[in-house]
Amino acid sequence: MLRVATNPIKVLIVDPQRIVLAGLQLLIQSDDRFMVSGLATNRAETLEQIGIQEPDVILLELVMGEDNGLYMIPVIHAACKAKIIMLTGSRNLALHDQAVIAGARGVVAKDDAPSSLFNAIEKIQQGELWVNRNATARILLEIAKANAPKKAVPEEKKLASLTKKEARVLQAVVASSDKHLKVVAADLCISQHTLRNHLAAIYDKLGVTSRLELYVFCNTHAVAKATASSVLS
Repeated sequence: MLRVATNPIKVLIVDPQRIVLAGLQLLIQSDDRFMVSGLATNRAETLEQIGIQEPDVILLELVMGEDNGLYMIPVIHAACKAKIIMLTGSRNLALHDQAVIAGARGVVAKDDAPSSLFNAIEKIQQGELWVNRNATARILLEIAKANAPKKAVPEEKKLASLTKKEARVLQAVVASSDKHLKVVAADLCISQHTLRNHLAAIYDKLGVTSRLELYVFCNTHAVAKATASSVLS
């Protein structure tokens, strides 16, 4: 039997696939502890829904194209006090950890049981984190690495291989993680085509395959931005 909540937890669901949104809406509304306050498929719709409904918890897909969830975490935190749960189909544990480091309160896989999602929403709304022991250990290790004295690492050599133009593009893309590429290109006074060519070269040199992985690379290796700056000097 479902427990009836006096004040149901307001949940905003963010996912780029509308059929997935519809299914999640039915699932969440099947439990009276929760109320779906809105649905969104991208950053603009998310911010609009936040302004209208002021959700308690936001279920956010990690992989959202240019508006991917990892970039959206700080944007959401700046807009509201809602707690963020990454509800994702991605199996990349490094991305899961980066999401928690960036401010998500937990990660739930889309192939988990519905009861896991319900429990995560309730516990996170109560102020707890929803991460397992292995994830906690990995996250603490990443934080320790970030705060440890820096030594020369292979990543520095990769960054040193960038040209000055590529380093400028890297800095702009990382600093503008919440913007579409066409906006970044305009800020750099270059075409989208030129920007994508530069990104392709950067991806190849750094060993990443997407803008999301580039963001993770630069946040995982604290030397990234400093090294990019040195290339410019």
